[in-house]
Amino acid sequence: MKITPLSIVPVAFILLSTMAVAQIVIKPVRTPTVSTNRPGIIVPGPNGENIAMTQQPQVIELLNGDALQGAFVEFDSESGAKWRHPAAKNDIEFSADSVSKILLYPRVGQIPAKQNCRVTLRTGEELLGELVELDEDNLLLGAWYSRNSLRIPRDKIFSISTDGKSANAIYEGPNNLDGWIGRNNLKVNANQNIQVPRGARRPVPNNGFAKPAGKVGWQFSKKSFISTKSGAQIGRKLKYADKTNIEFDLSWRGSFNIAIHLYSDKMEQYGSNGYIVGLSNYNCYLIRSTAKQGHNNIGNVNLPQEFRSKTKARISIRVDKKNDAVTLLMNDRVIREWKDSAGFIGKGDVLMFLSQGQAMLKISKISVTEWDGKMPTPGGGQRKTDEDLLRGAESEISGKLVGIANGKVQFKASFAELNMPIEKVTLIRFAGDKKEKTRLGIGDVKVTLAGGGDFVFRLERWTADKVTGNSAIFGRVDFRPSAFSSVEFNLSKKRESDSDDSFDF
Repeated sequence: MKITPLSIVPVAFILLSTMAVAQIVIKPVRTPTVSTNRPGIIVPGPNGENIAMTQQPQVIELLNGDALQGAFVEFDSESGAKWRHPAAKNDIEFSADSVSKILLYPRVGQIPAKQNCRVTLRTGEELLGELVELDEDNLLLGAWYSRNSLRIPRDKIFSISTDGKSANAIYEGPNNLDGWIGRNNLKVNANQNIQVPRGARRPVPNNGFAKPAGKVGWQFSKKSFISTKSGAQIGRKLKYADKTNIEFDLSWRGSFNIAIHLYSDKMEQYGSNGYIVGLSNYNCYLIRSTAKQGHNNIGNVNLPQEFRSKTKARISIRVDKKNDAVTLLMNDRVIREWKDSAGFIGKGDVLMFLSQGQAMLKISKISVTEWDGKMPTPGGGQRKTDEDLLRGAESEISGKLVGIANGKVQFKASFAELNMPIEKVTLIRFAGDKKEKTRLGIGDVKVTLAGGGDFVFRLERWTADKVTGNSAIFGRVDFRPSAFSSVEFNLSKKRESDSDDSFDF
């Protein structure tokens, strides 16, 4: 007989003030004792050593919105997911077509230094690994999370970042709400350090996420922050470096206005010491903020005409404390560099986003890293799209990427043929700006790597030792289970949590 979680776990019914229907909340349970002599998954780390999952319970979420803590045992495309719970005498089996997501919380060892290149596919999927070789047809990527090198068709690749983003990362996300503090709709649970929207249910404590509730303020949905209200703010503390690069994807609807607070000593709109970068459809500015003197505008500039008609951009704010400089880039193009003649005022550790208009805003793929101080060549973003782009330490060149072999990048420019060490290259962007949608098939799952990156493949079987399946891009796959922080199932099916989500854009 199949055992369901509701038959073995005490439940509590919470009557929402705005609804006449009760919602089921599964109560937290204690960590399994010695009597449950079937431990959770113990998986090999990147260097072959056995490592245990974190003490934080793993979480399985179902399409109907139910969630349950425990340990992921295995998955088979035919029989579904097998789940272990300390209150159950036997493992619980869930049908494959009922599972939404599994949160794994792995404890991953140190990733080899050479495996910090980021390959972005034209579908938006991201793979991390070591560049082994590239020819006219394929890229061979050595990946610590795979038992075999991955062979990726060249025409499926959008760009390769070789600047070691993960190696010097200060923060990458958001994958959940841990550490973030918001206003208007978010509040902090001091005991668990998890932000919970007012009025929202909490199906599983300590699972590192909260579901949106209401249509005001900043919402967390699908690894993004979304706002529709002026004055909504969300922020966190960071360990800024002397030279820091703050990057994120910004999407908007209508006329927008957003303020990004940097190096601030308070999570407040006013009365803090730090800097504010303001950005709208038409202009940008830098403000020096002090508790004693208020806001002082260092300078503003109109955006180029080409950005005014767009609805999204990759924003980069590069800060150099020693040189009192803050630089704004959009889509790898330098928009403005400001110098604070009064000396660098930012001594705090706060990063905060403040919506200053009614437009719908979405912030995703936030990356805060140490910065080497190098800047792309002015106007470099205006390259010819029918040519490959090679960016080095101090310049970028358009031309033809011949290949990669023996640690060297072979590149043919109009003026010369170059043979450059991979270590000297920071970015390769392939010709064409064509983007593709991920084609989903039956049994496809989306996995998120513990070290960053995500991709889709058809999952056949998941055990404690091995993950097997097939990718439409790089073929047969054989992965290490310890590589992944989450797995999303039934990608084309509607989630209960998405039923009232109007922010998907």
